[in-house]
Amino acid sequence: MHLKFFFYNIVDYKHFKLSNTFGKVELKCLQTFLNRKFRSMIKQLILILFIILYVITKSTAQNYIKIDSLRKAILTNISDKKKAFIFSEIAEEYYHNAPDSALKYCNIGMKYGIKNNDISDMAYFHNFLGVLYKNTAQYDSSEYHFNESIKLNKKDDFEKGVAAGLNNLGQTLVLKGDYDKALNSYFSSLEIFEKFKDTLNIGELHSNIGGLLVKINEFQAAGVQFNLSRKFYKMAGAKLQEAWILYDTGNLKMKIGNPDSALILFKESAKIWSKFNRTKDYNNCMLRIGEILMVQNKYSAAEIIFNQSYEKFNSINYLKGSVESLMFLGRAQFLQKKYQPAIENLYQALHSAQILKLNRLEMDINYYLYICYKELKKFDKALEFQEKYQILKDTIFSKERNNLIAEYQTKLNLKNKEAIIKELEDSTLNQILFTENIAKQNKLKQRSIYFLISGISITIILIILLFQRNKANINLNKKLNISLKEREILIREVHHRVKNNLQIISSLLNLQHEKTDEVSAKEILKVSQSRIEAMSMIHENLYKSEKLSEIDFRDYIQNLCNYIETSFNLKGKGITLQVDVESVQIGIDQLVPCGLIINELLTNSIKHAFSNQLNKLINVNCFTKNQLLCIKISDNGSGLPKGFDIKQSKSLGIRLASGLALQLKSKLYIESEKGTQAYFEFYPLKNDIPNS
Repeated sequence: MHLKFFFYNIVDYKHFKLSNTFGKVELKCLQTFLNRKFRSMIKQLILILFIILYVITKSTAQNYIKIDSLRKAILTNISDKKKAFIFSEIAEEYYHNAPDSALKYCNIGMKYGIKNNDISDMAYFHNFLGVLYKNTAQYDSSEYHFNESIKLNKKDDFEKGVAAGLNNLGQTLVLKGDYDKALNSYFSSLEIFEKFKDTLNIGELHSNIGGLLVKINEFQAAGVQFNLSRKFYKMAGAKLQEAWILYDTGNLKMKIGNPDSALILFKESAKIWSKFNRTKDYNNCMLRIGEILMVQNKYSAAEIIFNQSYEKFNSINYLKGSVESLMFLGRAQFLQKKYQPAIENLYQALHSAQILKLNRLEMDINYYLYICYKELKKFDKALEFQEKYQILKDTIFSKERNNLIAEYQTKLNLKNKEAIIKELEDSTLNQILFTENIAKQNKLKQRSIYFLISGISITIILIILLFQRNKANINLNKKLNISLKEREILIREVHHRVKNNLQIISSLLNLQHEKTDEVSAKEILKVSQSRIEAMSMIHENLYKSEKLSEIDFRDYIQNLCNYIETSFNLKGKGITLQVDVESVQIGIDQLVPCGLIINELLTNSIKHAFSNQLNKLINVNCFTKNQLLCIKISDNGSGLPKGFDIKQSKSLGIRLASGLALQLKSKLYIESEKGTQAYFEFYPLKNDIPNS
């Protein structure tokens, strides 16, 4: 029986460990930026932190109790095979919080595996040691142990173990910058897992290949791989792997210049890693968030994140993360003109990257040092680091990128050829089956020839009858089509005339508005005119629309808002009207009350929302959610008076809007927070009342 096979199925060992101390940087940030009115909130936050620390401490204590019991079990009279298993259990308990101890017990377990000449145990411990060395950036040792694990699993005919080892080896080769070898390793692993239809690991490999392609700026190919990964993860019902896809897609969005979308994806990924207590992965997300903050010129906030990540990576001895954190920390300090600490951190990162052979990071650090010295006008130093950067770039990127693309295309061509061969084999088999079927059909035809003659006679009679009936139906359909066209023309004419009549009424109200001097009367006429225009536009859109029963909601609302903006001279009043409406088809029975409600709410905001403030803004948002059409009118004005109750309101506009909402089988809601927000929702078209 293979020892702890589940460990092979972990493609990348990324774990999270909460720190038991609240970082000094966080406390300084809190003391600087939080006002006195938030002190009670801080107290609650500290209480929650103490509760979390208590839970973590309790969990850690339980781990040590388990480790102690395992150590005692070793002292009992058990077989060497059992001892190897117990040492693997102890190593796994130490893996998250004490990697050095995990390494110690792995080596002890390996000795028992060698002593017992147990191939599966030795393969397992080689794989475990490869993971531990990879996490501490000892990539040559990691590569050696993964290769040994692969050899032993091949010898043991354990194909899944071979595939998992190849996958882990590929990750180590990526970290070393050997992209072409990494791709070979990934594809070899993928072929084995495809053989077993292991959807989870297939998804992880497509994700890894996509991440590699992002590194060499092959974004379109990377996107294809991420889509495949998401498909297989969904088939496998994977939850944790969703965080990987979010992280990888975020990297892709960053590379193609879409930092806002990337920020959302990294935050979602970080939430999942935090939930599963994965320190390394969580802080990798935080590094990417810090990069985006630098793009947004939020250098101080980015510096705080990089400091925190550096401390977290150090606490779990993840050296690559520490180097990357120092590099970005130096970059953030440089952008704030903190030149001395920036250069010190970059030099420290460069030294560590050279020791750990992190060629890609070394290249980036040389570039940042070149920029620093160039800004400080130390051109000799700047030239020195520019030359180092260019040499590393030519060595790592261009050559390996060309090799990798050729390798990638070769692999895809091979897969296509295999598919063609399989298709030909299937075609040959189908041809044989087809020939056998023809022979059987010939026998059946000989038996059924007599039935065919009588069937033809009956069919001819039926065709004659159907032809006569069809001819009568064609004549009837022609008459109906003519009648329908006449009806459509008549309905369009009705809509046109109704629209013209409403325009006449609107014009009369406008004339009366110009001749009236009393302010209240002018407002009443203006509001009445806007109501009539709201209905007039509906009839105008209907007689222009291809469908007489419904029109596009977005076009109608845009036209209505344009009219209100011009009619009420919003630019002259310093009011900005923003419209964001989804394209939805809606019938006239709902459009009339809906348009009138929006008209009432807009005119109400224009008249009452603003005093002498600057940046006056009214938003109109319409969107669909769960088959509901949701409409929201909001402003940043002074808000409603205290104690406002929509049911007790004496405003004609509010009462009219509430009553019209009831016609839509809806309800009007009005809230006052940073201005006024009014919203209502209903089922459009035939979905007025959902089926229960």
